Amino acid sequence: MGLQGGWIEMAPKMALRLLGTLALSGGLSLIGIGATSVTTATVRPVPRAVQTRVTAAWPIAAIAASPSGNGYLVAAQDGGIFNFGDAPFEGNTYTDGLTGLSGAHPLAAPIVGMATNSTGNGYWLVAKDGGVFNFGGAHFYGSTYTYGITGLSGAHPLAAPIVGMAPSPSGNGYWLVAADGGVFDFGNAKFYGSTYTYGITGLSGAHPLAAPIVAMVPTPNGGGYWLVAADGGVFDFGNAKFYGSTYSKGYTGLGGSHPLNGRIVGAVATPNGTGYWLVSSTGTVYNFGSAPNEGDVASKGYTGLGGSHPLPAPIVSMTADPSGNGYWLVGSDGTVYNFGSAPNEGDVPGLPTPGAAKPQPTNTTQVPKANAVPTSTSGQSPPPAGSLLNPSANIAPSPNYYASCSADVTAGQLANSVACEQAAVSALNNARASQGLPVMTLPGNFYQLPAIDQLFVLVNEARVSRGLTPVYGLVNSLNALAAQGSSANADPPISQATFSTGPWAMGLWANWAEDFSTAGSMYDWMYNDGWGGAGNTSNLACTSPTSSGCWGHRANILISDVAGYTPVMGAASINESSLGGWAGFESDATVLTEVSNSQLNSESYSYTWAQAVAAGANPRT
Repeated sequence: MGLQGGWIEMAPKMALRLLGTLALSGGLSLIGIGATSVTTATVRPVPRAVQTRVTAAWPIAAIAASPSGNGYLVAAQDGGIFNFGDAPFEGNTYTDGLTGLSGAHPLAAPIVGMATNSTGNGYWLVAKDGGVFNFGGAHFYGSTYTYGITGLSGAHPLAAPIVGMAPSPSGNGYWLVAADGGVFDFGNAKFYGSTYTYGITGLSGAHPLAAPIVAMVPTPNGGGYWLVAADGGVFDFGNAKFYGSTYSKGYTGLGGSHPLNGRIVGAVATPNGTGYWLVSSTGTVYNFGSAPNEGDVASKGYTGLGGSHPLPAPIVSMTADPSGNGYWLVGSDGTVYNFGSAPNEGDVPGLPTPGAAKPQPTNTTQVPKANAVPTSTSGQSPPPAGSLLNPSANIAPSPNYYASCSADVTAGQLANSVACEQAAVSALNNARASQGLPVMTLPGNFYQLPAIDQLFVLVNEARVSRGLTPVYGLVNSLNALAAQGSSANADPPISQATFSTGPWAMGLWANWAEDFSTAGSMYDWMYNDGWGGAGNTSNLACTSPTSSGCWGHRANILISDVAGYTPVMGAASINESSLGGWAGFESDATVLTEVSNSQLNSESYSYTWAQAVAAGANPRT
């Protein structure tokens, strides 16, 4: 990645190496390495290193072609933009001052759709709550908030989340479409009806949709549009003509005797509007009308999401070559598949390269005021003012648990001894007090809990006292993922491809530390992750007091609430002696993510917040 890190050999001090998040133009974060030192009370000939690492990743949401067909843009759920070929980079949600799906100023909801303007010098992003973000020459014409709708919650919420958008031919307007078939028109985009026009009653009621709407495709002159459902159903409005649906090809939707092999996730029309393509999550393309069959992932040797040669991740979106003789598909991991005349201009990299972002011009994006994420949950005490903000500076631990823990190990104790953990917990409580937070109310059996359960409890103590939704539980599959990092003294192996192995719809946030105890790891993640001055800053990504790389670990713990989703977590802790290291340290790792509430009970948990509360943890503070 072009970054190098190293140890600082300076006994009787221990070297401290931290990695933090460096925000870039894309949907991922880059890792940076730095080093500094802190004094310990015990002189030993071999330095002992406390290390932490942090990683975050978000899945891809959409792809859109440039007007020439010689490039395309790929958008991630956090608002990151990746440009290829002649498609220009005109900014992303980070250039608007937002911090993705976590951090100090997060999006209220993930990005779900993208559209380019007619000249190719601008584009729009739309979020699940109906917020619209404009960049370059694309103008803002309104959002669902303009209609008085209050996003996914509040006094007047959407009946169903927004799932996509489409531009008018002139670029002077756009449509948004919701999962229930509701259509919202802005600028010169005209309203021609919705699924309610057909007497369908959304996603429930007397005559509901058989499957939610997933895409909207306008006709070339903007005189109509098609809505496409996950079961392959197609609804035509205005001058859009019906050329068939997957039912026309003998499929029976998502069930029945001949079901689709995967949900439909995207659609696009031919340039003259006399046909269209649909694509499923497994990469199967269905063509209708004059739309030519240019192949799908099977023609490239892939066997869908299973079989002998599966896709690395599900397909999430498609866009057409303006010539009408090709198209691109994109997976949630950022892999782009080209067909027909559509050229291959590259995939989203696993990690962006430093400095790769093009100059970012000033834009006039209007962010709806309702995009502020609430910071309190039912039954919890309101958080003290400023408690979600990063400390103004690193806070020295009091008591100095480095010294007491080192003394314990010298006396023959292993890492995470009760006395060491108690000292680090005391330091956490004193640091919390500086932000107006109360002393943690831990389960009565906290010091007897396995280390991963202790990490889980401490993460939730940090969250609930600040008004955030508690992490529901430790997911076994995420514990295994964290253990891969812990056992390798490295970050858990998080990448966008990880999204194909679980229902991690919102993102994955990973921390790693080598420290004296679980509470020690938490302390460094929460209170020792900022700028400490030239030559004395733990985190090389934190290159100045205002650098975006500062406090990356803390942000990964305090991930923001998103309506309809609940945080879950994985954790691992391994004594370094079993990894060939010093017995006074443990290798700790955490992975946080959020799953939809409907999927929450389908996961397998090793420990839950309900168990911690039953043992004495306070769910309110």
